[in-house]
Amino acid sequence: MSIVNETDVAAVSAELQKLQKQRVWLLKTRNMQMNRLRASVAGRIGYTTGLSESERKKIFVQAEALILQIHEDTIKVDDVFLGIMVMTTYPGIQAQDDMKDQIEVEMKGLAKTLPIVSWLGEPEQKGFGLLMLAKVIGECGDLRNYANPAKVWRRMGCAPYTKDGVTQMGSTWKRSNKKGSSLHKSDWTEFGYSPRRRSEAFLIGDGIVKQNGEGPYRQRYNSAKAKSKENHPEWWICPTCKGDKLSATGKKCSYCKGTGEVKMHGHLHAMLLATKMLLKNLWIEWNDHPEYTPDW
Repeated sequence: MSIVNETDVAAVSAELQKLQKQRVWLLKTRNMQMNRLRASVAGRIGYTTGLSESERKKIFVQAEALILQIHEDTIKVDDVFLGIMVMTTYPGIQAQDDMKDQIEVEMKGLAKTLPIVSWLGEPEQKGFGLLMLAKVIGECGDLRNYANPAKVWRRMGCAPYTKDGVTQMGSTWKRSNKKGSSLHKSDWTEFGYSPRRRSEAFLIGDGIVKQNGEGPYRQRYNSAKAKSKENHPEWWICPTCKGDKLSATGKKCSYCKGTGEVKMHGHLHAMLLATKMLLKNLWIEWNDHPEYTPDW
């Protein structure tokens, strides 16, 4: 495919939005059906609510393995109903996987036609590929419609929301149970937060942190993580043992494995800042705004 001219960018963006909606529908439907099938099979092979968490996890792993064995006809089961469940449901799940793969191929093909593709191929962008670009545009549309990078951050769930003097990220608001601190329906509408779009942004961060080498996004991650330990030492203290390294019974704390420290909060914060840096630079290149100096 050839690179489209600037007047066609909006059309390609709109097509990517349409394909992303189809992709999301397939993923939701596929996951719902797979979760129900896995739960049904687990119930047939011994799952009960009285099991420990580790036992429940083990049963679900066994259920998923059994689904594949029945589908591939490598095992015979006496439970006729179980066999029927798998043989009538799993082929549909596979068909949805195939359709999703086909849509992603089409999305990557469209992404190759965008003027931004040359920037995408630069070494500094390692870890952010064609499919991820296609998904971002599929969620946001033409980035010329966004006045500044902060608007893109908000669209992708990477910006906080402030209410009554409290500023928190969307996931934190959703977990909040404090009286008077939760958001009402009108607040969520104004916020425009989508857990699904935030999960796509999470995947961006995961890719650039793991694959960017010593590039600008990995450097941003490393710097933010180090600063978080300096500026927010409370993030790093194990919430279970409070940094004492021992449980209430005097044994090694199982949550932090006896280190007294947890790294997840600092890791997620640093990954968010690296993601915001990438989205900012993507907006800059898409809109050709030299007054926004790239972060490398």
